[in-house]
Amino acid sequence: MTAATVRSRLACLAAAAVLATTFFAVTGFRRDLYVALTTRYDAPPAPAVPLPPATGAGLEPTARVRVVMIDGAGADTAATMPAWNAVCARGLDLALDVGFPTVSLPVEVALWTGRTQQQTGVLFHSGSPLAAPLAPPAIPPQVADSVAVAESHPYIVQSLGFAHAQPPLGKLPVGWADRWVGEAIHAVAGPSRLAFVHILRVDTAGHKFGKRSPAWRDAAVSSDDIVGKLVAAAPDARWLVLADHDHLPGGGHGSEDRAIRVVRACLAGPGIPVGRGGPVSVVDLSRALADSLGVRLADDAPGRPLFAALAAPVGDRDVLPPLPTGRVALALLVLALGVAVTAWGIAGVRSQGADRLKTSVRRIVAAPWWWAIALIALVVVETTPTLSTPMIYKPKGLTMADAMAPGLAVLAATLAVLGRRAWGRALAAQLGLPFAATLAVVIVTGAAPFAWGEPVCPVVPRWTGWMSPLLLSAAMAAAVAGLGLLASAALPASDPSAPPGTGRSRRAAP
Repeated sequence: MTAATVRSRLACLAAAAVLATTFFAVTGFRRDLYVALTTRYDAPPAPAVPLPPATGAGLEPTARVRVVMIDGAGADTAATMPAWNAVCARGLDLALDVGFPTVSLPVEVALWTGRTQQQTGVLFHSGSPLAAPLAPPAIPPQVADSVAVAESHPYIVQSLGFAHAQPPLGKLPVGWADRWVGEAIHAVAGPSRLAFVHILRVDTAGHKFGKRSPAWRDAAVSSDDIVGKLVAAAPDARWLVLADHDHLPGGGHGSEDRAIRVVRACLAGPGIPVGRGGPVSVVDLSRALADSLGVRLADDAPGRPLFAALAAPVGDRDVLPPLPTGRVALALLVLALGVAVTAWGIAGVRSQGADRLKTSVRRIVAAPWWWAIALIALVVVETTPTLSTPMIYKPKGLTMADAMAPGLAVLAATLAVLGRRAWGRALAAQLGLPFAATLAVVIVTGAAPFAWGEPVCPVVPRWTGWMSPLLLSAAMAAAVAGLGLLASAALPASDPSAPPGTGRSRRAAP
């Protein structure tokens, strides 16, 4: 074995080691990032997107306010629920835009503070309570006798600042499933000025079985029965019945999709006319609740008086946060560098001899087609990744990896063909653009500081959903390329004039 062959094989091994390190680093980054953003980290408070200006009156204070949230029940489900329909028929039947992200705790914090999710910084935080319950100027702590009762998931209701909230944090009390409805009826029938009931069975059915399941329909029927009992217990109160988000057909929520984001909310009772309108923002409804109770929201709460909000419905641009210009510019620069690296790699691909046609064909083959195939296969086999699709949260990403397997197979085959000559250029051609695009999405979502330990919450419309499959595809591509280089270095000694790994044995010249 010549010195040149030894050097080439050592270079192959070094590159394989770098790619193996990349695989483990990117896989760990993806896993830790999604665990952190969904369970622990909030974002720094940011300004709200301005709502459309309008003039109009707000609601007058009333003696008692009652709020019922049917978690996860979209507008089409609400339309099948007679008790909910009855509330809507005697008051305002509203389309409600809950903002972004469409996750229960952030939406409910927006409802009870009058600040959007971006203003509060509570962008996901699923499964654990806020570090401290809401304090004034949030609505519940301003009402001395406020009471809340939840079917389950006590971390949500215990985060909202109610004077009295059930059930307590931790494991549900023994027998709670059988007696919580009675506790809720007692709360709404009592003298408290503000009572809140959180029904969660529809959302639970959606996550477990999907929106098309019999379990979903059964949960909607039983939830509506509870709504009827609650309203009958306090018929003279001002009622707000609403949802916090919808679900995908197969279950899941969290994204910016309008179908998930726009739900039904109905206001009825003293001082409420009959009519329809919207979409109004969730912070508009917060203003309506504050006015109904005679309390004051924070000065930066953007919600409008109810009849002003009805005069100027909101659209996507009024509720979805824009991407920071600086991060977008840096991401575009990284993407341009990735295009340049891929172009450099493709330019280095040549056929043996001076056959221009074969060289052109090889250069066409050298483009990173594997990446396009992998992402298209993911969308076709699974679905378009968003914050609503459960597959993006799975730590091992097996669902997405299986769907992207055809693209990874194409990558392996392409490197096997092109890597016989100038494997460095072949790697650049195949990995330059995909890796740069992945890094660009990490930058534009604000996830980059997480790599060095900062507790960031990179939740932005659209791109956060794509970050998971892009990170997974980059990690898998690094593994495939690294294994290919190891195989190349391990093949029998080659002719000194040929690069290592061709497997062509030395032969005497004829």
